[in-house]
Amino acid sequence: MNILLADDHPLFTDAIERQLVAAYPDVSIHAVADLSAANKILTQIKDIDLAVLDWDMPGMEGAPSIKTLRAAYPDLKIVILSGRIDDATVHNVLALGVKGFIPKSSPGNAIVSALSVILNGGTYLPVETALSQGRNGDTHVRNVANQTVTKALTDREIEILKLLAGGGSNKEIARELGVQEITIKMHASRIFAKLHVRNRVQAVSYALKAGLLNEEHLAP
Repeated sequence: MNILLADDHPLFTDAIERQLVAAYPDVSIHAVADLSAANKILTQIKDIDLAVLDWDMPGMEGAPSIKTLRAAYPDLKIVILSGRIDDATVHNVLALGVKGFIPKSSPGNAIVSALSVILNGGTYLPVETALSQGRNGDTHVRNVANQTVTKALTDREIEILKLLAGGGSNKEIARELGVQEITIKMHASRIFAKLHVRNRVQAVSYALKAGLLNEEHLAP
């Protein structure tokens, strides 16, 4: 597997490279410091599996640079790393076909996990950004955002969210699942935190909009 890693901060690049090699022992990392060098790698090596590009490195001019890369390499999976995230930028790069937008403030293992999602055919957004885009983005961006939020919840949490939507009390849900009531309270708290809501009513409302639930899950 070949990964192009373009970033002008050597310490950051070295840290991510070590994480990637640990996760994928057979990976070849082609590390460069600017967009011009990245273009040379793409010209020389035809089977780059993933291009991870710093949004603020020398030569990068935002959306125009992404458009040029997408035109030249339409099948290339591109991921953006950035120290600053705003909804407009995320919206624009996703609309251009970029497969992920990852904050540089993320821990190294979290960045590698996000890249793994993309290598396996998915699209990645930080959950906080996904929530905002899920409410405000166009149809394509909302779909990407909602998929991201869905992946943030475990299968067990989605199961409990459905039971919460059905109107059962924590005690009733605990009895149905054969666990302690405190376990359901802990799961519910994690669900609320991940969805950035305060209670089950808000959680169910968001989950309906995001497509995590449908009307059949609601209490009659």
